[in-house]
Amino acid sequence: MVNNELIYMSAENKKLCHQCDSCCTYVAIQIDKPKSKTDYDNMIWQLWHENVNIFIDHDNDWHVEFMTPCLSLDKNTKLCAIYDSRPKICRDYKQLDCTKYNLDPAEKIYFKTVEDFKKYLQEKNINYNFSYLK
Repeated sequence: MVNNELIYMSAENKKLCHQCDSCCTYVAIQIDKPKSKTDYDNMIWQLWHENVNIFIDHDNDWHVEFMTPCLSLDKNTKLCAIYDSRPKICRDYKQLDCTKYNLDPAEKIYFKTVEDFKKYLQEKNINYNFSYLK
């Protein structure tokens, strides 16, 4: 494992990503921890969408994740086509956070399906169901 912090800010950074495009294939946005039936219902709605996941990280922060590749990712080389002018969020990303270099999962709990999320809610004894009038 590379442990020199300076290497992550140099041109070597680009070489470390050789044949790996993992961090360029999704967007994860921190969201508020759910507290109400409406919050849970909204998360269920999100999980009904293709390529959308929800996870809790090791700091207990909640995130919604969209599995969609960056438009600047070169599909042939798996490298950034705008590397020299990439956004700050990309520049700040460290390979130590990447699954290629860090074998520990970034997520403490990961929900890929509605069933995963409902199982979690049931295990936590959280009432997430609305009573609909007919």
